[in-house]
Amino acid sequence: MTPNWIATRTAERGAFHPRGLCCADPVGPVGLALLARGSILIEAQTRPLSNPVNLVRFSRLDPWPTGLKICLEPDGTVRLMVRQGNRYLETALHTGLGGKIETAHIAFIWDAPRRRGRLSVYLPDHGHLWQTDVVSPFPLSLRDIRRMVADDTTLSPDVNFIAVADAPCPLGPVPGLTGSAAVDTPDGPVLIRTVQPGDLICADGRSPVKALWVGRTTVPSLGRFAPMRLRRPYMGLWDNLIISMDQRVCLSGSEVEYLFGEERVTTAVRHLEIRNCAEPVRTPPPVMTYYQILLETHEIIRVNGAKVESFDGSAALSSRSAFGVSVLSDMGEDIRPREVGLAAPVLQGFEALTLTGATIG
Repeated sequence: MTPNWIATRTAERGAFHPRGLCCADPVGPVGLALLARGSILIEAQTRPLSNPVNLVRFSRLDPWPTGLKICLEPDGTVRLMVRQGNRYLETALHTGLGGKIETAHIAFIWDAPRRRGRLSVYLPDHGHLWQTDVVSPFPLSLRDIRRMVADDTTLSPDVNFIAVADAPCPLGPVPGLTGSAAVDTPDGPVLIRTVQPGDLICADGRSPVKALWVGRTTVPSLGRFAPMRLRRPYMGLWDNLIISMDQRVCLSGSEVEYLFGEERVTTAVRHLEIRNCAEPVRTPPPVMTYYQILLETHEIIRVNGAKVESFDGSAALSSRSAFGVSVLSDMGEDIRPREVGLAAPVLQGFEALTLTGATIG
């Protein structure tokens, strides 16, 4: 599933191009053309609240009243409100947000011709997904989208970015390796973008495992989707590896065994930024296309020489509704993995920081 992202907005800047953010052509007049299908994706840091907070608020009166607001309430309810002229739409989604500080991806997806839409909240650190239907959503105009990413939208300080695509975006876990990454197979390293379902992939500490799904998706180069660089020769790398902030890598060594009683653990790459081995990509492109491999069993694999996790599809495979809106939705039911589990225990940020002497790999 590869949506075409046409607009982004952060606290510092906005970008808009109706043909796609990577298009080199200058932006011309957009008029009142409608985006019949699309997605609005927000990344925000949520926290305990005593009063409702408008995460995103857009409003204009010309040439007719129009607006969009996404609000987070103290009880964890996410409320979507859309106005076009004298028409109003409001949808509430009850979630578990608000108990502690955590990152949330909030998505409003609409398909006006089919008169259906969806409001969802996904927690990438925990794999929790809440979603509800949006009945008869309005199509948004390109002019309003351009206004939203200009100065007409108020963003909460807790919002990392807002992005708009001209098609539904996948919900839940997304791939985290670039197409130039080389994964170990019994025949040697192979570019991940050339791997096919049915190919054998080398798994750390066991026999090769069959790939059930090889997929990709395109996301804005912002927030938790921003790329990082793992630097050779750290982690056994024979070449630098561009990887998403949420892609997990393997840690091992005596300190891991002492602190956690495990031979190896995994952690998101973003937790390694304090070390010499990982750094943010300084000038990434507007969007990134990431790839990953879902194996018969969840494994640690070698990519450019480093040990990383294969695709963790547990959140998408947890229910039929979650699967249907995920990057795995095009995967046949007959080939879905029968066992869903972790290749190794996963460390959160504060735990990863204690491993100052752990071997990475």
